[in-house]
Amino acid sequence: MKKVLLSEKIADAGIDLLKKNGFEVRVSPSTDEATMKEEIADAYAVIMRSSELPAEVIAAGKQLKIISRNGTGINNVDVDAATANHVLVAKVNGANAFSVAEYVMTTILMLSRNIMNDDQMLHAKKAELSNLSLPGFSTKYQLNGHEIRNKTLAILGLGHIGQVLAKLAQAFGMQVIGYDPYLKSSPVKLYDDLQTLLPLADFVSINMPLTAETQNLIAQKELALMKKTAYLINSARGGIVNETDLAAALNSGNLAGAAIDSFNPEPPAPDNPLFSSKNTIITSHIAGTTIEANDALGTGAAQAIIDFAQGKMPQFPVNPDVFTEGR
Repeated sequence: MKKVLLSEKIADAGIDLLKKNGFEVRVSPSTDEATMKEEIADAYAVIMRSSELPAEVIAAGKQLKIISRNGTGINNVDVDAATANHVLVAKVNGANAFSVAEYVMTTILMLSRNIMNDDQMLHAKKAELSNLSLPGFSTKYQLNGHEIRNKTLAILGLGHIGQVLAKLAQAFGMQVIGYDPYLKSSPVKLYDDLQTLLPLADFVSINMPLTAETQNLIAQKELALMKKTAYLINSARGGIVNETDLAAALNSGNLAGAAIDSFNPEPPAPDNPLFSSKNTIITSHIAGTTIEANDALGTGAAQAIIDFAQGKMPQFPVNPDVFTEGR
């Protein structure tokens, strides 16, 4: 029976699918390097969530044939090392696109309507409520927000998530523009550079993978181009945004607010400046992890292993050249 190692537990739907297809499933007791080396030694396949899979661990997998990523991003897997060891890397595309897009719209609405600030103010000032009407309270503390209708959303990255997000935003009456240097055709107007796009946006949503090109894509220079009334939402990867520069822009009033779901590194250190920056919603990498999305990701990651074991190319290979029919 072939062993599938899970670096971290995936959805039960994915585990059940593997077991129904005759695989032994083992969840690693820890994601530290020493434990992973021991656990991967006799594994036919490994499914990775957000923890790191470095070259040393991959090399320890003497029977390892396939690494399946329970998600879209592959920056936590050393693909070069996998290729050198003749191990196929596969991922799951699009399974959590709606969940991430829905998260972005949720945080856009929360920021625009001052939901977080209103909640905190009501708790802090509850003793005053008997002396004021609620509309009077909202006016006194400047809690009345804005509609998002007719506001401009700039989407950085028009892949699966970005295109779903564009449709949702348009349904709310927003104007949608985008930036994606790799896209040949787009459902929204594309701009060739951030210098032209960022000053136009009321909201900026980052929906790109973390690569050498996108590392620190949004830093002090780019933040300075944005409207002081604008908001930034990052539901992609933490390394795309310079967190120190973002916190400085928020605290100085050069940016109205932000919603951050990914950090660099993860988990964020206790002294991460975004924990104390003004008007900032921070969440624990939940944008793409709804129950529905987790089921889809888990079954997608499991199916890649099943397909490979049956001699088929998985749907979304990362290094397809290592695949050989019938391995």
